[in-house]
Amino acid sequence: MPMSFQIFTYRYLLMLSIFMLLHVLTACGGGGDSHLGNGGGGSGVVGLSQHGSTNSHNDSRRGTDCMDCHTSGPGTGVFVTAGTAIGAIDVEYYADSARTDLRASLEVDAYGNFYTVNAIDILTPDMNGFSQGADVTVVMPGEVTRDMSGIVSHTTAGCNDCHNSIAGPRSPL
Repeated sequence: MPMSFQIFTYRYLLMLSIFMLLHVLTACGGGGDSHLGNGGGGSGVVGLSQHGSTNSHNDSRRGTDCMDCHTSGPGTGVFVTAGTAIGAIDVEYYADSARTDLRASLEVDAYGNFYTVNAIDILTPDMNGFSQGADVTVVMPGEVTRDMSGIVSHTTAGCNDCHNSIAGPRSPL
């Protein structure tokens, strides 16, 4: 093979590799609160909602149950929890009803959606298929909070299953 062709091939492969790496790193957004360890994450973490991000849906799917597609369906990523909370800043997951043991805080993106593919310990099923569950708080601007009265588990962590404007038993978040 001529030397000029080999150099061209190596440069092409290098540029293609860099492009693919950048595409993977930016494809799903990032965000979350990195100090929590579970469910959160630092800037650029794939599979987490992030303030200002537009990587989620802003069409007729917004406000519907995210888990319909993001468990084993056609959606990218298997979400641990997800939903739509238009106007909110964060959605927090606590291990206690007094809301003193914060386990995860998910940022709400530019379209009002929040999601994570990262495990949250209190939503992870044990050997018997049960999870501790989480007490959920929606944080609105001005640090106004709205506490959910019930506990969500790994089987009920698709918030829009109940909280939607179409037919859910609870009002939209």
